[in-house]
Amino acid sequence: MTEEQKRLARMAYAGHITGFQMNMAQILMAMIYGDVLERYPRLRMVLGESGIGWIPYILWRMDSEWEDQFKDLSLTMPPSEYWQRQCWATYQTDPVGMKLVDQLGADKIMWGSDFPHPDGIWPDSREYVAREMADLPADVRHKIVCGNAARLYHFPG
Repeated sequence: MTEEQKRLARMAYAGHITGFQMNMAQILMAMIYGDVLERYPRLRMVLGESGIGWIPYILWRMDSEWEDQFKDLSLTMPPSEYWQRQCWATYQTDPVGMKLVDQLGADKIMWGSDFPHPDGIWPDSREYVAREMADLPADVRHKIVCGNAARLYHFPG
């Protein structure tokens, strides 16, 4: 591989690593608009390693488009209500998302370190959590760090 090919491959990889979480929007839209969450109301969907800052925008956009031109789909409620009923997302560091906790729903977010992936925040997890959640009440921090996962996955204790 030439130096130029290596440079181009590295550029493509940078775009992939930086933006892979945005692809989760396609999955969320497919699950909701594709009628999956409507037909299976007990199904629980977790968008893992997805980040969270983008979700309020996508839900707003989906609701707007559904209201404007897609009410002929077999959805019985706005897309954002499927999120509230059946969806969760995990993230490792997302200071933008932390500013949107109220819009996302504090019960719908789960923090994770992504250990041992190289883009994870371990071994500095505690510092990230303390810094990014500093403005959140203690009960909300507890939900995000461990309580929501414990409830969703039925962990004992």
